[in-house]
Amino acid sequence: MKKILVIDDSSLFRTFMKTQLEEYGFEVIEGINGLDGLTKMRNQLPDLIIMEYYLSRKGALELLKAKKMNPNTKGIPVVIACNDINREKIVSVANYNVKKFLAKPIKIDLLLQTVSETLNVKIAVDDTPCSLDAHLNDKILFIEIAKGFNREKISLLKYKIAELLKLHKIASPRILILLTDITYRDEDQSKLETLLQSISETVTSHDNIKILTVSEKIREVLSGNLYYRDIEVVKSLEKAIDGLLGKRGLEEMTAEKSNVHESLLSSAVDDNANSTVHLNFQDESRLGGDFASGEKKYRIAAVDDDIIVQALIRKTFDGYDWPVTTFGDGRDFLKDFHADDFDLIFLDLMMPDVNGFAVLKFLKENDVEIPVIVLSALSRKESVMKALDFGIKSYMIKPLKPEGLIAKTKEILTAMF
Repeated sequence: MKKILVIDDSSLFRTFMKTQLEEYGFEVIEGINGLDGLTKMRNQLPDLIIMEYYLSRKGALELLKAKKMNPNTKGIPVVIACNDINREKIVSVANYNVKKFLAKPIKIDLLLQTVSETLNVKIAVDDTPCSLDAHLNDKILFIEIAKGFNREKISLLKYKIAELLKLHKIASPRILILLTDITYRDEDQSKLETLLQSISETVTSHDNIKILTVSEKIREVLSGNLYYRDIEVVKSLEKAIDGLLGKRGLEEMTAEKSNVHESLLSSAVDDNANSTVHLNFQDESRLGGDFASGEKKYRIAAVDDDIIVQALIRKTFDGYDWPVTTFGDGRDFLKDFHADDFDLIFLDLMMPDVNGFAVLKFLKENDVEIPVIVLSALSRKESVMKALDFGIKSYMIKPLKPEGLIAKTKEILTAMF
């Protein structure tokens, strides 16, 4: 059995890695910081080390130098995960048997591919096309799955939920599961049960969970399930929100209420598009660290033709003294674009001239890794679902609130996945 040492200050990340990799037959050893990782590396001699670049007690470079000096550990391959990969970091570890850098947020399929290639073992990954996103909008935790059920992506969900609830300090969430553009197969039953199990663990009662779908097959499967048949399945967004928030709940959530549920239920996604997963992990050791202290000035681009939205974003981040550059449309943004100019982009999809989709296409074709948060009205759900295939990190529903912008930015900029 191959042994993998995972060194990271975040217990949530280590727990995920242990659970995920053990499913594929690996023995996983946890290092809670750089010093602990070095000790376990020397004592247990793993076949592979997966480590965060920023570690407490002993930094990555110090650990790698100590590893190289020991003839027993010198040859162990290393994979490094890091939020901000640059040439300087890559060059600094070039002589320490580092096989690969994985950019955070990490893509689970790339992680498993890297482990497979490095250890020369085969890992059978579920390749079911699937777009999955979990986000908190005001008072409701939305969990959206499109195309199909993917085992690896569903297994990540409970960690994302834990991250969001901790970040927003929510003890008992109200959860809406949207299965509005999904193909259900008989072999998906176990995946659906895993999904519901992860969600049910976070609520005090199934009354706080609603499922929005038009699939009679999903409704039939759930009605026959002893554990989950009391979860209400609805076809109308208005009914789901009413059930979770009470009457007028939907009116409080969005200013654009016309044809909302029709837009959600008619979401059209290209079946041949590359699937992406939009799930984050929180690095507990640095949560609220340089983000709140002002040690780093994150540079933000706000691309929206609404000057009120531009002003709101600019004012929101004035308190952090972060520079916000505003653009009226995609053409203005792309005219003198340089990838090093920004750390985060807020992007409206519906703009005159060059819209948000053209911007997303440009960023994807040029391998630009800047996190993008899409701004959208709830009634434009179809557009949001299409945007997911461009690898956006998350999206926010208009109208926007300053506290929501801060929470979402914190979530994205401190993400591990």
